[in-house]
Amino acid sequence: MKSQYYLLDTHTLIFWNLKQGISQEFIQFLDYQDRLGNLFVSAISFWEIALLIQRGKLALTDIYAWKEELFQNTNLQLINPTVDEMIEATRLPNHHKDPFDRLLIIQANYHHLLLVTKDSIIQGYAVQTFWM
Repeated sequence: MKSQYYLLDTHTLIFWNLKQGISQEFIQFLDYQDRLGNLFVSAISFWEIALLIQRGKLALTDIYAWKEELFQNTNLQLINPTVDEMIEATRLPNHHKDPFDRLLIIQANYHHLLLVTKDSIIQGYAVQTFWM
């Protein structure tokens, strides 16, 4: 059986790391996929998280320490957006105005990853999504 690879939407990364907002079954699934090395995260998620902290919507005291701990304790694979991916994100239909989500859609497609998201607007795009 071929392994499936997953790109975590920013909210999924936060929920999984904090072990809240998702079911225990989903946490165990993501933990298992992490052990297999099947989980990816985009560098832009850290920009989005920093903005959430700045706006007071997420309480993390030290994002640098959180990021380091995250990568030390998981097998997450980091992908950086390319210039082509950023350009392509602007060419998507305007269902979704969030530039972070638009770029994640493109990255998921370019890297052949399932986008792990509960965002129903994203399902209006030609991208494979997954949620439990």
